Amino acid sequence: MEISANPQPIERLKLSEQAREAIRSRIISGEFPMGEKLTESGLVRLLGVSKSPIREALLQLEREGLIVLSANRTTRVFSMGASEIAELGELRLILESEAMRLACSRNPGPLARDLSDIVGRMEQALALDDSDTYKLLDHDFHRAIFEHCGNSYVEANFRMLSFRVQALRNRLSLDPKLNARSLQEHRRICDMVLSGEFDRALALLKNHISETTTNYLNRVADSDHGEASALPTVRIALAEMERFSRAALAAVGADTATVDAVTRALMHASTLGVDTHGFRLLPHYLRALAGGRINRRPSPRVAGGTGAACVLDADNAHGALATYQAVEIAIDKAREFGIGAVAIRGSSHFGAAGAYATEIARQGLMGLTFCNSDAFVRLHGGAERFHGTNPIAAAAPAEDGPPWLLDMATSSIPYNRVLLSQSIGIPLPENVASDTHGMNVTDPAAAEMLAPLGGALFGYKGAGLAGLSEVLSSAFSDAPLSAELPPMVSDDMSTPRGLGAFVLVLDPAAFSGAAAFRAVMTRYLKAIRQSAVAADQQVMAPGDREWKEAESRRVIGLKLDETTLVSLGEFARRNSIEALQVLSADG
Repeated sequence: MEISANPQPIERLKLSEQAREAIRSRIISGEFPMGEKLTESGLVRLLGVSKSPIREALLQLEREGLIVLSANRTTRVFSMGASEIAELGELRLILESEAMRLACSRNPGPLARDLSDIVGRMEQALALDDSDTYKLLDHDFHRAIFEHCGNSYVEANFRMLSFRVQALRNRLSLDPKLNARSLQEHRRICDMVLSGEFDRALALLKNHISETTTNYLNRVADSDHGEASALPTVRIALAEMERFSRAALAAVGADTATVDAVTRALMHASTLGVDTHGFRLLPHYLRALAGGRINRRPSPRVAGGTGAACVLDADNAHGALATYQAVEIAIDKAREFGIGAVAIRGSSHFGAAGAYATEIARQGLMGLTFCNSDAFVRLHGGAERFHGTNPIAAAAPAEDGPPWLLDMATSSIPYNRVLLSQSIGIPLPENVASDTHGMNVTDPAAAEMLAPLGGALFGYKGAGLAGLSEVLSSAFSDAPLSAELPPMVSDDMSTPRGLGAFVLVLDPAAFSGAAAFRAVMTRYLKAIRQSAVAADQQVMAPGDREWKEAESRRVIGLKLDETTLVSLGEFARRNSIEALQVLSADG
């Protein structure tokens, strides 16, 4: 770390706090660049204090997410790739939208006065070409929304979030034209609050945050300095993603049935916005197929059963191929017996459980799918990883429109939430994660395992649901328990994992009748959507959010993060297949 500033000794009062403020201000201003290595000796010379308060300050800044301390005690300023910037923007959008809604309902007068005052000073700063002051006032504008929201927890979360937002603003908002447009947007938001048009103010705020995030991502894409060292998140047309997926899977030697099934399952997830189980998994699947963990040309077979039930030995096939074949078998049995059940063994990761339940519903029947996974969730009151996230999915058809669709994990939160909180330096909610001793933690860096759905008092319910998925996936097929499964993320891409899964199909014709069933489901969905809503809340039927996202993605394309894009680009070059064609950068 090169330090050119003249050392300014700090007074001896609360040295660690003053050191923290001094280091934080240099990170936020950009004096300490993203990824910059910080040394204790350099900070001692700069700030004129001993190592002890420096070390304490660095620990505090780590909790704020502004620095990263590695296992060998190397200290670096945080850095953010495009996907992390996009995720930070998404989180900011969630928090600030809620803060604006609360502030407008609880303290509209004080909020309007403060925003008006700040915008006036922003205009003065811009007229004087004082961009540094303008950026500080930009921060004050958004802070005022949180200060008037009347919720100390929301405000505290903004404080942790704001450090990184300020740092990004100072690094990436370098175009004077963007500042001029920013001022117009802030003035319009303020005018709507002053006139009492709070819904319009909220809509303008959401658009402002989204556009700001997009501008940051565009700046990263155009930067020659490589601070974020990443490609932007991109949009890719669904047909183009399908074309590439098929070509890539064929390139590793997968048979036609595997290519079809894997692409179909990934397309379901990415179209509905379940990106954690969408095409971001394709690089992993390609490695597993190439390495032999997943059988590229399997021969699944019915290994036993009677009447409406059977076991499908998947021959270490990809989970999508095994489960879609189980769906076909279970549907045939349900049409004959009213119910069809297939237990799967010798399978692998099957992605989004809802893909298979949805396929069943589209054929006019009700479907339920279950799968266990390698252990990462403790029991209620437990102190070790025991269950996987063990998803449960169910779908049922209605007269018109998409089916009722439930697709859920049985853990308190997805593990990706832990990674996001760690990335941006904000705490986890209470009672969703535990340390190595099973004690609840809010520090994402200390999270060793997830808590079951239901929280501290009712986690036994989530553990019970996980157990349901465990029993159906393992006991009926004689497959490994979650704690016995090899981990999905591993250097070993040659040893099959042998997962189990379970598919259950019910034919309405054997019960109330197909027409009656669809009519009841239609009334049920209508009743949900028209039910009374609590103040400032929203009621949605299971699947509504996903179907709405699917409509959008069919027009603007699916979202792919830069890590996956780079990985697939390298795969394309190595295997001489046409690279993915990108539609546009996305925030």
